[in-house]
Amino acid sequence: MKKALVTGGLGFIGFHLVQKLIAEGIEVVIIDETPVEKKEEREEKWMRIGRNDLVSLIDQNLEQVNFKDLLKGVDVVYHLAASTSNDSKWKKLQKVIENNVDITKKILKYLPTHTKFIYASTVEVYGERPGKITERTPANPTTPYGITKLASERLIQKECGERKLSYMILRLPTIYGPWQRTDMTYQQIITGERNPDQDRSTLDALYVEDCVEAFYLAGIKNVSNEIIQLTSGQEDAWYKGLELLDYEGTIKKNPIKTAMAPDKALDILGFKPKFTLEKGLAKQKEHVTQWHQQRSLR
Repeated sequence: MKKALVTGGLGFIGFHLVQKLIAEGIEVVIIDETPVEKKEEREEKWMRIGRNDLVSLIDQNLEQVNFKDLLKGVDVVYHLAASTSNDSKWKKLQKVIENNVDITKKILKYLPTHTKFIYASTVEVYGERPGKITERTPANPTTPYGITKLASERLIQKECGERKLSYMILRLPTIYGPWQRTDMTYQQIITGERNPDQDRSTLDALYVEDCVEAFYLAGIKNVSNEIIQLTSGQEDAWYKGLELLDYEGTIKKNPIKTAMAPDKALDILGFKPKFTLEKGLAKQKEHVTQWHQQRSLR
């Protein structure tokens, strides 16, 4: 992999992925439209990576991007962009599905045959179910976000099958770490929210640098047309994170006992998480403190 395109490259996971790719000497094109409410954060992220000759930014809505020209010479497309806040609302579900599927379809339409397409999906496609979850567990999403992601998964399999394109779908649990979104539980607890929202999925929690390592491996490994779930390998990791953050609020543990199998990620990608919850949450807390101090000095 010499050149990658990352949609949502200044978002939470996307930013860390871009940093990883640059560190590996890979040229990166970011597509990410900056919303007004996140301007300060996005400017900070761009300042940290924008001085590197390997990276360029297209600050544009995905619907307006000319993918036909842009994808020439790209070895891997990482499609991370998603309207997560809207994806949580049932009344907007049909429109969000249309938007997300249309964007994905547009990218695939112009994807060169030599380019691998890597999609960020979610473990929410499984829904609420007990026992051990593997990639063969039937999908039964119960959240709007899970439904939109499953719709895109099905599209990717169909379009790539018809055009003989190479794809990888990575199903993610809750991802945490520096720059975690402000609507997510750990970030809200760390920043002092009295009544934090509960994350949509409490199946697992994976540190962001581990997550992007899996994405990187999916890009460089000679494997394709697979669906792989990422997991910390720890039982009840999400709830253990609450304990480590000394949370004493009203979020109750889900009585349904569930475990996620890490076997396929290890066997196919050679992926094994390196960060413990203790280390990962410490880094997230450190970042929140530094960011608040930096903003107060401006």
